[in-house]
Amino acid sequence: MLPRDKMIGRVMPVRFILFSMVGLLSLAVHMGVLAIVFHVIKLKFEISQALAILVAVTNGYVINNVFTYRDVRLRGSSFFRGLLSFYAVYSVGALINVGVASYVYYGMGAEWWVAGIAGPIVAAVWNYAVSSVYTWRIPWGA
Repeated sequence: MLPRDKMIGRVMPVRFILFSMVGLLSLAVHMGVLAIVFHVIKLKFEISQALAILVAVTNGYVINNVFTYRDVRLRGSSFFRGLLSFYAVYSVGALINVGVASYVYYGMGAEWWVAGIAGPIVAAVWNYAVSSVYTWRIPWGA
């Protein structure tokens, strides 16, 4: 039997596919929080987007730790150090996310939900590559 990362081929590792699936779930969480905070609570778009990012990132870390990186799952105090590492990695992704989303919303005049989706999509590749290496200590290209 082929190793997990070879079953789909050399083009796309299984771990990236799992990470992307968790990302889609986190995007749904992100959009739900964004809708509630922006439309119901009526906070400014940038604050709403930032809060949605925080909730979605925490959600993504927990699920990725259980499923995507189960072979190197972080437990105990390592779980919390990993979460802080994940936050650090995602802080750059979050800046990319908020910057892109704000540009799409304000600069391009797109609907809030289009801007809310655009930010996470642009930040996704950065988040995967850097969190794999720094949070779960997966060697680059493995």
